[in-house]
Amino acid sequence: MLAQRSTHYWLWFILFGVISALVNFFNHTAPTYETWWLLVTGLIGVVLGIGLFSSIARPYDIIIGILFTGVGLLGVLHNFDVNIVTSNPTVAGHVDSTNILGLSFALPYALIHTLLGLTSLNTGLNRRASASPSVVVEPRAAA
Repeated sequence: MLAQRSTHYWLWFILFGVISALVNFFNHTAPTYETWWLLVTGLIGVVLGIGLFSSIARPYDIIIGILFTGVGLLGVLHNFDVNIVTSNPTVAGHVDSTNILGLSFALPYALIHTLLGLTSLNTGLNRRASASPSVVVEPRAAA
């Protein structure tokens, strides 16, 4: 049975990465930065779920969770006309009022980024808690 983390990254990779790439392929268009981000980060998440790389899975979950949650929340705010990011591109084509590093602020993408980021953060932050041993204390019988 797949663990929650593996399921999350397999769905991320297949639904958002592979299917986006296939749509681009069948429409004879080049994959967007968005597609590359979702494809590569999902694949890395899947690979890190293998036991050999499990020691760096937690830091990856936290970093990717912060990145995607941040971009997703900026996108949601952008759709409420609260623009925290400058309207003048700071890094030519990489940071502007419509995207950051190719991750779009459009509402559907912003919601997807927020969901993926929060799920990754949840997984990364809960791994330590689930790895700690449990202690069960039984009540003593009255003497």
